[in-house]
Order: sequence, then structure tokens, then C-alpha cells
Amino acid sequence: MNNLTVVFSTREVRPEFIELIKQTCGVKKINVIGIENKGDKSLTEIYQDNLDKSDSDVILFCHDDIKFDTDNWGRKLLNHFKRDKEVGIVGVAGTRYMAESGRWWEDFSKMHGAVNHEHEGKRWLSKYSNSTGNKLQEVLLVDGLFFAVHKKRIKENFNLEIGGFHFYEVDFCFRNYLKGVKIGVSSDIRLTHKSVGMTNDEWEKKREVFAKQYKNDLPKFLPLKLDYKKQLKILIGCLNFNDTTGSELYIFELAKALKKLGNDVTICSNIGGSISKKAEAYGINLTSLNEPPGYKLGDGKWQLNTENGIITSKPNTLYKIKDVKFDVLHLNHKPVVERLLPLYPLANVICTIHSEVLELEHPIINPRITKYIAIRPEIKEFLIKQFKISEDKIDIIYNPFDVERFKKYPLPPKTEKEVILFVGTIDYLRQDTILDLIEKTKKNNQILRIVGKKRVNFLDNINEPHVEYYEPVWNVENYIRDVNKTAGILLGRTTIEGWLCGRPGIMYHIDESGMINSIEEVDPPENLDKFNSINVAKEVIKTYFEKL
Repeated sequence: MNNLTVVFSTREVRPEFIELIKQTCGVKKINVIGIENKGDKSLTEIYQDNLDKSDSDVILFCHDDIKFDTDNWGRKLLNHFKRDKEVGIVGVAGTRYMAESGRWWEDFSKMHGAVNHEHEGKRWLSKYSNSTGNKLQEVLLVDGLFFAVHKKRIKENFNLEIGGFHFYEVDFCFRNYLKGVKIGVSSDIRLTHKSVGMTNDEWEKKREVFAKQYKNDLPKFLPLKLDYKKQLKILIGCLNFNDTTGSELYIFELAKALKKLGNDVTICSNIGGSISKKAEAYGINLTSLNEPPGYKLGDGKWQLNTENGIITSKPNTLYKIKDVKFDVLHLNHKPVVERLLPLYPLANVICTIHSEVLELEHPIINPRITKYIAIRPEIKEFLIKQFKISEDKIDIIYNPFDVERFKKYPLPPKTEKEVILFVGTIDYLRQDTILDLIEKTKKNNQILRIVGKKRVNFLDNINEPHVEYYEPVWNVENYIRDVNKTAGILLGRTTIEGWLCGRPGIMYHIDESGMINSIEEVDPPENLDKFNSINVAKEVIKTYFEKL
């Protein structure tokens, strides 16, 4: 596979274009065929005729208004076919998603590749994804600007019924894909297209025909095949990273799992306390929100203030000391999104929404945020209804847990009093829930154990012998094993930790003021794999790669 045939259709064959192809391709055995076409033949006719006649295994079809910005592009192209014996079609731009409409560029987040443009003295870059080096990104179809075909690996010819100069490549690729042909986008070949790349009435007519012809196969989505060994440089931003609260434990377990999968992970937060020390022990980088990676604090000060329960941020003066590039910004909490988003303009941005009841947790709407992660289905519904975020921009990925820590313990003897365990921050949001638990456990002659950091002091005025209060602990499983049930708000960590230990839960559904809407008892589900931190991290990586 050391020879290459290049075929292009043009109104006038220019020798300098043929020479440019030969000089830049880096392949000695190359046959360049320029077909002079005044519009009397369709591209499918020309391409199929030359596909049939060619002695080369690999035939490149391209436009006549391109220039090659990469030396030895032909050698790189042939190497793609050599490395992967299954690949049948290779291009420089394409998509993993084909909508019902037939507009293959309808969802930019599913597109891959990059093409330079040049028109009327202006230059710009259409970049759909980051570089994958010399590896192909698998897609459904590629742009007809530049696409190579291995004639022995394709299973469908060009459709001669398609006349004119549009939709020939979409139809050709899609039919081959449906027959099992592997199609890829190369990021190591860069071109300049001397055109804007616009559609017209003829293109729209072909689109309608295509959409009608393949209506039973559309929409079609090709999931990413991820190499979890590929290291990503990830910056996780969160408000605080010093206590064992819900969002901090989420950050810790996720960062630990991402690190275990081979990624470079940095947490940017108000750091301190035991959880920060534990993170450092796992090789996770820690940095302050006051001086994010690559920046130094200037003359001003930046701080987060809690005033009447409302968290506000005061911007400071930051100055850049060096370029620090991250593949992903994984942001949590509104003030942190506002803080970090402008500092790293090239990173893919993902935001986790932990709660629908805390304004602090509500999303910021910004075009740079490619995905929102909701930790439970109710949050996704909230984001759609309240913030009009499209459903396809929200992934439900549950809280992560180190399942090796939690084991199913036998229930305490029935001869002893039932013990109910509440774990969570003691604040106004949970006040109604805790008071209700105090009342009901007293009525039922049960013991209530409360474990959590006090941010309000209403418990100090309660003198009930059946209520036991404990400061926050790391090994909460040591408390769970001695209780009959757990209790908490919404589908929080307490309920899931109880499930992992074989305990049913009492789940309080509350509104944004903490008022109780309903209460339900929930038994442990049969399958808890979706809470395994490694599985959660892999799902999160899939979300990262949606735009990488």
C-alpha cells in the first residue's frame, strides 16, 4: 500500500494544482487525475468511473480549491489505512451524529476534525475537536472536501442516481457505514479550503431526498470509543475543599477515580482540612481559588462572603504568569464558574449541578459549557424546566462512591431499639427535616443519631434523650453498621451509603426553603454499580470526550 491515486473534478485543469499535490504528498508513486468538467457529468459518475479504473488500493477524492498545509500528508493518509485494517474511508472533517433532517453538521458537539478557510482576503479556522495525534476518530461520515477510499474495504459504490455536486459523499459514507465499513477523521492532515462552504437550493433538495430515503435509519448516533488510558489534563473547580460535606466528597471521590484511570487532576478551591490532605496523598494536585494555575494575585483581593445566607463573590486583580492548558474544566458552584471560566479559554467546560434547591448550585448559561452533569434525574428535569437547557446537553451521572469502603453489614438485633442515622450539614435547609426526625423517632421510641457540621445552632436548644449528636467523621460506614435505617434529604450521599451497607433509607423531598414536600422509604436497589466511583469516572470521561 505505497501508491496513491488522487482524483478531482474541475472546470479547468490547472497544472500548478497537480504539481502542488505531488510536491506536498510525500508519496513517490502517486497518480493525479484532474477531470475537466463543465457541469455535464455528476461527481458520482466521475468518482465511480475512476474508482473502477484505479490500480491503487487507496483513492483520494478532493475539491480543486484546497491547499495542503501539512507536508507528507499522503504518507500520513496511507499510514492510517495501514494501522487500522478495518478502516475503509478517511476524511479531515466529519460527524458521529446524523439528524433526521439530513444536516450532518446540525450538532457541532458531535463533529470532529479541523479545516482552515480562506475567502476574500480573510482566514479563519473551523475547529470541531481537539487533535487526536495520528489516531483516527471514528465517525458516521466525512466531508467531501477531502476523503480517501480503500477500494477493497468498502461495500457500497457511489450512488449514480445522485446527480449534480451535492450529497454524493454523505450518501456514499452513510450507506457504507450501515454495511459495517469503518470511517475515520484524521487530525494530522490540515487543509485550507478557499471557500466559505455554503449550502444552496440544490443542496437542500438533495438533503430532502436523503432524509426521506433513510428515514428508518435516522437519527443515527455513533458513541465514542474511549481509550481510558489516554491521559487528560483536568482542572476541577469547587467552592470549598476542606470538610466532609456532600459536594466535597463528590469532588474527592471523582478526582481520586479520574487519577486512578491515569489522568492528571488538579482541584482548584478554598482548600484545607483532612480531605485536602487525603487528596494530596492520592497524587491529586491542589491549588487555591485565590491563585488559580498560571495566575498570581494582584493588588486586589478576591473573596467569597456569606451574608444572610447568600454567597457573593468580589473579583480581584489577577495577572497571568504563564500559559497553563487544560483539556477539561470540570466546574462546580456558580461563583467558581464565574471565577475560572474566563481564565482558560481553550478548555472544554463541564459543569456538575448538585442540587435544585440551592441557588449556589444553579447553573450559569454560557455557550462554552458543552455539558451539564445532573447527579439525579430530578435535577435534569429542573434544568430543562427552569433554565430551558436542552435535554441533549444534560447527562445524568450519579454520586461516586469508593465501594471498597462500604460493605453489607448484618442488621442490629431486633431486641435493641431501632436506630435512625442522619448524616449531613446542620443548616436551615435541613432544619425542618431534622425536627421532623426528632419528633417521629421520639414517638416511635427510636434513637436518632445526627452526624454533621453545625452551621446553625438550633440543635443546642433541643434536650431530647433519644437524640445523639456527633461531629463529622470520615469513616461514616462505622456509624451505618450500627443503625437500622438512614435518613437524608433527596437522593443524597447518606441514602446511597446506607444502600451500599445494606440499609434502607428514609428520603425527605424538600423545596428550596427546606420545607418538606414528601417522605418516602427506599430499599436498596439490586444493582448499585452506577454509584461505583470508577464507573462514574468513566461516564464522566465520556461526557468530557463529547467535545474533545
